[in-house]
Amino acid sequence: MVCELRENTLILQRLYRDYVRYVEENSLIEEDYLWENVSVYVHDSRSIQDFLIFREGRSLSAYMTAENVSIVAKFAEILKAKRDFQMHLQTSTEVESYVKQFMRWLPNTYTVRYCRADCKTFKPHYLHDGSAIRLTPENIKRLQPSASLHFIKRVETAPVYGYINEKGRLVATSGVGFLTDKSFAISYTETEPEYRNRGIAKCLTSLASEPLINQGLVGVYAADVRNEPSLRVARALGFLPYMDLKCFYD
Repeated sequence: MVCELRENTLILQRLYRDYVRYVEENSLIEEDYLWENVSVYVHDSRSIQDFLIFREGRSLSAYMTAENVSIVAKFAEILKAKRDFQMHLQTSTEVESYVKQFMRWLPNTYTVRYCRADCKTFKPHYLHDGSAIRLTPENIKRLQPSASLHFIKRVETAPVYGYINEKGRLVATSGVGFLTDKSFAISYTETEPEYRNRGIAKCLTSLASEPLINQGLVGVYAADVRNEPSLRVARALGFLPYMDLKCFYD
């Protein structure tokens, strides 16, 4: 029987069994200002083995762990009621056929590769650090006036770095998008075309990651398996392949 969890500590105990795979979900639930927009459904509230987590905003981002066809069908009914949203669902590759069967409104797919790094594997990179700055709510409003409130809130609590060119313009960013008590995930990695292939993204990602890894946290780097330049950055910094997950979207 599927039920909704109202208390976040129950699902946190389940998610922390694998704090690399569920780093984003842990962060959403740990941070109170995000938890308000998160819903959690479980098939069995005693074991919480199979669950569906989604966050509503301008679109709906969902994560499902379920490999039984009947449970996937029940979770599909919950998501079906949210079809007014643009939707993105992440789950294991093993249930692709079930998702296609019960969630036909999500016809597009890609595969994301999760990589992890810790103090034993991480390889810092310092080239370009002289032109890198840590972003703050104050300087991001000047450097990137269109920045969202969520991004501004993120740079208050987690390290995000930017690369400033010779004209004082922000041309690349990378940093921590999700931060938990045990792990963190790299996000916001963007570089303008003319500044790519110089090691800038590698430097910014390194600056954001190193202090947290030195504190004993595990770093998570996720990218589309077709995005070789991004995965090359991960490998160079010691983020090793951990698992592949399937993503479905409309």
